[in-house]
Amino acid sequence: MLAVAEQVRVSAHAIPFIGRANLWIEDSVVDGTSIEFTQWLMQQAVAGTHPGQIELTVFDDQLTGLAAPFMGLNAGGEKLLRSIHDTRELAEFLAHLRDHVHGVNAVMQGRSPSLVDFRAAIGHPVESFKLVVLATDISQLGDAEQNALSVLLRSGPRAGVSFVIHSSAMDVEWMRDMCRAYSIRRGELRDGDGPVALAPPAPAAPELIATSAEVAARLASTSIASVPFSAVQPLGATWTASSGDGITFAIGRFGRDVVEITLGDEVNQRHNMLVTGAVGQGKSNTLSLMIHGLCERYSPAELELYLLDFKEGVTLQPFFDAASGEYLPHATVLGLEADREFGLSVLRDLHRRYRERMRTFKRSGVQSLAAYRRARPNEEMPRIVVVVDEFQMLFAERDRISERAADLLIKGVRLFRAAGIHLVLASQTIGGNLQLMGSAGDGLFGQVPVRIALKNSLAESRATLGTRNDAAAHLRAREAIVNVDYGDLGANRKTNIAYADEAVLAPLRRAWWEAARARTTAPYVFAGEAKRSLADDARRLDELARLSNGGAGIPPVVLLGLEIEVGGRTLEVPLAREIGRNIVGIGPGDMDAQLVSMTLSLVAQAQRLGPLRLVVLDGAPEDGFWDAHSARLEALFARAGGSAVQVERVPRDAVAARLVLAARETSTAEETPTTIYLARKMDRCRDLGADLQTLVRSGPTAGHHLIGSWMKLDAFREHVGYGGDAYFDVKFGLRLDSQTAKQLLGDPLLDWKPAENRMIAFDSATMAEPVRVIPYAESP
Repeated sequence: MLAVAEQVRVSAHAIPFIGRANLWIEDSVVDGTSIEFTQWLMQQAVAGTHPGQIELTVFDDQLTGLAAPFMGLNAGGEKLLRSIHDTRELAEFLAHLRDHVHGVNAVMQGRSPSLVDFRAAIGHPVESFKLVVLATDISQLGDAEQNALSVLLRSGPRAGVSFVIHSSAMDVEWMRDMCRAYSIRRGELRDGDGPVALAPPAPAAPELIATSAEVAARLASTSIASVPFSAVQPLGATWTASSGDGITFAIGRFGRDVVEITLGDEVNQRHNMLVTGAVGQGKSNTLSLMIHGLCERYSPAELELYLLDFKEGVTLQPFFDAASGEYLPHATVLGLEADREFGLSVLRDLHRRYRERMRTFKRSGVQSLAAYRRARPNEEMPRIVVVVDEFQMLFAERDRISERAADLLIKGVRLFRAAGIHLVLASQTIGGNLQLMGSAGDGLFGQVPVRIALKNSLAESRATLGTRNDAAAHLRAREAIVNVDYGDLGANRKTNIAYADEAVLAPLRRAWWEAARARTTAPYVFAGEAKRSLADDARRLDELARLSNGGAGIPPVVLLGLEIEVGGRTLEVPLAREIGRNIVGIGPGDMDAQLVSMTLSLVAQAQRLGPLRLVVLDGAPEDGFWDAHSARLEALFARAGGSAVQVERVPRDAVAARLVLAARETSTAEETPTTIYLARKMDRCRDLGADLQTLVRSGPTAGHHLIGSWMKLDAFREHVGYGGDAYFDVKFGLRLDSQTAKQLLGDPLLDWKPAENRMIAFDSATMAEPVRVIPYAESP
């Protein structure tokens, strides 16, 4: 069992101390020996108690400097020393101690006479000890502070809270029965009956400083006593639970008891959960415990997971291994490095799932998943748990994405419960978003009864648990306040969070995958930073090629990239022989890979198109694009379309003349092959005149389509003439600034900021609004 300084010895005299008694030390006023003795007691407390198991708080309005040599205690990674500077802060701290004592008593449940005995009985550390040193005249404190102190002096030691009061006289009568009184006179330690021992040697400041440094070093090198995963989630009964009436998982211990949380039961109506915690306080560990605990109890037929991470995605990485093919069989969606657009698409997909389930319930004459499962016990309908880490990133900007996400999220927490869809929202910070917080019961958090608050700031504790509930501000690492009653103070349970050990969890995941891979499919994995190539859409290209054999009359389609939505649909635009079926990209981004990939997606359908000409209008021959890529491009074209594909390269100084021919071909009644004009970096071309305008206006109906790029919108509009951009149904922007994107796409309310590996695209003939896309950033 971890050591605690429950008594200290001065020669043969034993002084009951931490967790056993309170001490009053008479101020010697002149010679300072009482200050030295008080510091010796503080030294014995921190040196005689296991590192990290005692916290020292000092209120010194006598300016004795009691705490000064102990400042190094906080160098070990936890705040073991706290200094209180005024009576207002003291009053707040005493109020916290009152709640703390109440919480410790709730943990012990009367099983032991004190925290010291309780910890010894259960064999592992629960709660922590506190030493409060008050160097003040108690009689000068306000009535409220004295009343609070009198209660704490009486009940504190049993709960591990001991006081040392350094004062000139015990002039408050009620203190006499609550403190053991000592004084130092003529080198002797005296109690109320007289001398008991020689005073201990006065510790010099360097000695106290060294003790503090040693304790901090021991704390930094000592592993935190942890609760193993198997202690809260027994292994061996895998997938034996039913989710029909709710789902239950364990996350830690509250005293002797395992803390379990149930979502979805129709009795208590707890359907959604909030998890908060400052950086490094164990939020990822807590989410991992929850996910693995659920997956151990419930099979993929009982539980389905949507998992999103709006930071670096490390928490979710173990759930999918592209190299081995191993995946978490319960997962439907994994949002690694998820961004706001993908988060919004997940919310839309969940509302779609909700509507589907409610239609199913209506046909069956029931109103909830629980009732449906009871009525049709042989039919599968798993509960869906949606875990969103750093969900606040959805609302990082005040724009339409934020407004839509907030609307869908707030509606979801109110509606999803009937369909067995549960939201678990996690974040380092939730303060400041008034739209989500709302008034009582109106906002998002008013619909989230289960709160898990790891250590955080005072403000974040109150944002999570309620304006009067600051318990999370006083936690240590791997502790959390678990509250299942909307943050009500009386429902706080200070829980020792278990440890999600990868050495234990990785074999579990492999066993789950081995058991379920024959009847499950891998989740859709969204890795928002991964570069994309046309080769990633090879399956779709094969489908288009097969369609070519029997798809006469079906227009070819151009692939633009991956839409940012659940399922990862490739964005496709038809290139029919209709007015306006041209494509233009605007912006300073690297357009070449995008233009080539889009053109190659057409080449894959060459058999249906018949003879196909590719005319490369090269607006920047000096950059070496053609020299670097011509042989490879021609080989790719030949492989895709055989001899039916002809490639012609036109350097910048010949572009104007080639457009004269193009305009003439579109004006004649003679039949010409389907022709794709791949126009790159056209800003650098001059004197294109009416021939370009004729091509884009009349060409598509004759099977002549322009796929081109300009860096600047003004240059593009100058080339195509007034109203000419209306003949480009399909427009996209790469690295395009917000204002220009609005002008290009004709949407004054468009929310768009240029970003790496992102494209904004719009087909005015087939889309209701612009979409975000991961473009083709690499040539196939």
